[in-house]
Amino acid sequence: METFKILLPAGPLWSDEDAKKKAPFICAAHGGKFTGVWKTVLESEMSVVECELPYPANGPVKFTLDVPAGPIWNNDDAKLKCDAICASYGGDNGKLLFKDK
Repeated sequence: METFKILLPAGPLWSDEDAKKKAPFICAAHGGKFTGVWKTVLESEMSVVECELPYPANGPVKFTLDVPAGPIWNNDDAKLKCDAICASYGGDNGKLLFKDK
């Protein structure tokens, strides 16, 4: 089975020990495993954890994932923003960009 890695928001993490306690649950909630990689992106406010998620090497695959996109004011605004946001997660508004080998 193939995998891909993604960074997920984890709230503030205070130490490596704190990350090792919390990140496995965060990754598991998204169907993945914690890789051991994390970093603080906003001091005392937000950290991200790296999760490895599986996808089968054969056959069609579809993952649905809710991601923060900031304010979207209308359908035209969504068309401008959502393709780039989805692409940053390896998708395209519901169509996964990963192709069979």
